[in-house]
Amino acid sequence: MNNIFKINLFISKYLAFSTPLSIGYVIWFISLTSNGKIYEVPDTVLWNILSYQMLIWFVLLIYFIVSLVFWGQFREKILTTATFSKERDERESFISGRASKATFYSTLAILIFFFFLSGFHIQLYRLPKEEGIFGKKMSLSIGYSIDFLKTDKPKLINFDEANSEKVFVMEGVPFTQGSLLLFIMLYHLTSYHLFTRKRFEEI
Repeated sequence: MNNIFKINLFISKYLAFSTPLSIGYVIWFISLTSNGKIYEVPDTVLWNILSYQMLIWFVLLIYFIVSLVFWGQFREKILTTATFSKERDERESFISGRASKATFYSTLAILIFFFFLSGFHIQLYRLPKEEGIFGKKMSLSIGYSIDFLKTDKPKLINFDEANSEKVFVMEGVPFTQGSLLLFIMLYHLTSYHLFTRKRFEEI
């Protein structure tokens, strides 16, 4: 088990030091493309080395992420180092525990908020004169739905959208999945350090 742990630590260091090479390879690859088409791939030793390095880096990255999820000892070592968390004595361990509890509740509240927002729909349109009812010029539709699988959501409005002026439309969370996950990770990390600093000031 210790040998596997050492191998995983070596892999993590390799990923950290080889990431600039992978980024450089991606930038070089993008520079060779235009409108999504590759016009010419250089047949050079450097290109071949970077290509194999990129393949190895990606495979090891998948292994590294899976290890983080399923191996507690490795996860604690890597994330403690990556987040600059320190527990050198009982006092710091106590403060870290209180900060972790506060961070857990804070992040959970954010997740509940985004979960609610993900199913919330608001559509505000300015109606054409011939479609106005009782002199009303605006149409407001509010709905809520939760989809656990990706499906085509039915539209809330029942009038001719092409002839109507869109004023405001919000359908779920106005972020991509990647940006939302990145925000939650950064929020979780930042809130932990802020709560830790606050607990240090209280003691």
